[in-house]
Amino acid sequence: MNLHNHKRNCLGWLFYALALLLAAWLLIPPASPGSASSFEQTTQEGEQLFQKNCAACHTIGSGDLVGPDLQGIVQRREQDWLIKMITQPEKLLASGDPIAQDLLQQYKLMMPNLGISDVQAQSLLAYLESADSGGGGAANVKLTGGQAQNGRALFTGQAAFSNNGTPCIACHSTAGISAIGGGNLGPDLTHIYGRLGDGGLSSALVGLPFPTMQGIFNTHPLTAQEQADLFAYFQETDQQATQNSAIDSNIIWGAGSVGALILFGVMLFFWPRQRESISSRLRKTA
Repeated sequence: MNLHNHKRNCLGWLFYALALLLAAWLLIPPASPGSASSFEQTTQEGEQLFQKNCAACHTIGSGDLVGPDLQGIVQRREQDWLIKMITQPEKLLASGDPIAQDLLQQYKLMMPNLGISDVQAQSLLAYLESADSGGGGAANVKLTGGQAQNGRALFTGQAAFSNNGTPCIACHSTAGISAIGGGNLGPDLTHIYGRLGDGGLSSALVGLPFPTMQGIFNTHPLTAQEQADLFAYFQETDQQATQNSAIDSNIIWGAGSVGALILFGVMLFFWPRQRESISSRLRKTA
């Protein structure tokens, strides 16, 4: 009798354990939806990072801007290289990396360090991978209707920006703006239009993607008209500098030719006297 009761108790506990396992299986969600949700969250963060930090210079399938089109970049480059390029581009370039050097030579500007962490870089790569089938960025941005004269005044500080931004001349210079030039914290922008082209320069003025500029203009953004005026000014400086270079070359060549003729005349005048002996000159003066 006791053995029979013992068997009944064991069977009861076995059924109880199976019931708990069944309840747990029904209540706990499978792992795959959780993974998908995590990937979706990572991709969403990557999209936010792209729009904030990258869209001013890059597109996904809409062509080059300040930097290269990033469509298919996850397949073309190794992940470790991409993370280094996103998080510490200056160190990658300084290491002599040939791909980074080729990109600098092609696009004329080094990618700035935007303070993106490794984890954020992975989120960006997840977004780029998911967005490869579509287009992104601002490839169609084109600033029109600007006045070069107004852009020059904004650049030099003769006219104030509407939102009290710092004049460009504090950090940059262009050819012919003044006898003493502008600041040297940033690059000379005389030929920035020639280097970036319509789309690249438009995107750079709209997004101001460089860390130093973001620190200044985040709370003092440029208006659409100011962007267009600066765009027109940079178009003009690129053309005028080329013309001025040709004029300066002609002036230098002409001045050099005149100087050479004068020197040749002086030599012709004094050379016969140099050929005379001292005794001959003394006899002529005696």
